[in-house]
Amino acid sequence: MLKVTILGLYNSMATTIFGPMDILNQAGRLWNRVGKTPQTPFFDVAIASADGQPIQCLNKVQIQPHCSIESIQKTDLIVIASATYIEQILQTSPELVPWIRRQYNQGAHVASICTGVFLLAETGLLDGKSATLHWGFTEMFRRKYPRVNLKQDKMFIDQDRLYCSAGVNAGMDLSLYLVEKFCGRQTAVQSAKTMILDLGREMQTPYISFLFPKDHGDPLVVKAQEWIEQHYAQSIDYDRLAGKFRMSRRSLERRFKQATGVTPLGYLQQFRVETAKSLLEDGSRTFNEITYRVGYEDIAFFRKVFVKLTGLRPKEYQQRFAGYAAK
Repeated sequence: MLKVTILGLYNSMATTIFGPMDILNQAGRLWNRVGKTPQTPFFDVAIASADGQPIQCLNKVQIQPHCSIESIQKTDLIVIASATYIEQILQTSPELVPWIRRQYNQGAHVASICTGVFLLAETGLLDGKSATLHWGFTEMFRRKYPRVNLKQDKMFIDQDRLYCSAGVNAGMDLSLYLVEKFCGRQTAVQSAKTMILDLGREMQTPYISFLFPKDHGDPLVVKAQEWIEQHYAQSIDYDRLAGKFRMSRRSLERRFKQATGVTPLGYLQQFRVETAKSLLEDGSRTFNEITYRVGYEDIAFFRKVFVKLTGLRPKEYQQRFAGYAAK
């Protein structure tokens, strides 16, 4: 059996500890138990904390780990639970980073769930490599770890014995992927069936919400953002918009992109798509009606924009996220 260490951290979400643990621990067990055949477990899973003391989770529940990291001389796979409070974790447990590095150099695979990638990035192992995490923390991660190639649309990533996943539930997707990687497709399918989980989710794009950040420190851009949001359903002349703020269009676009990460046109498209998503979730309007409401006349064109930014066709999005009453 492969030895797995689930690394719990201060204020980890409990699901990011127990979810991967249960999926990996049940591989070769639950299917066989249901089918009344001999169990053939593939993983020996233990929960560890930095010092062996209880892990206080985000929901205030405490988890008693099996051991401390110092008692683990060698492990085959480390799964890092979520780690939103990275500065406090590093301050109170400075031994975590060298321990992870040492285990990786000894041949261990290292996976992170959601914000656990912050701790993985602290090791430097992700420098020059690709990573993902929950879409709500991408800007924070980009600022803190500019050497990491962040791909926020991915559900999980596998690169050079390093793995990371998006939000909490994406940890389940990654865990099933690890079952398939180490045990084969058949075992992964059996695990998914017995635990009623979906296989094959690769993108978190449908779940991403554009947050329209205004804490970037450029008050002129904030005013331009607010103007676009108030007039999003109208045809916008970007030369005139720039003139309102006494600058050239080129200067406005440069400052706007530096502050928000997108051009004014990109911002408008994001805002229109977010508005359309809300209307689709309401379920009382057709996509054609919504298209005109958000300021487009070309339905086919807006459908392409919508698919590009959400990863789903409008009908698929509505079926997935509309309320039960709307369905």
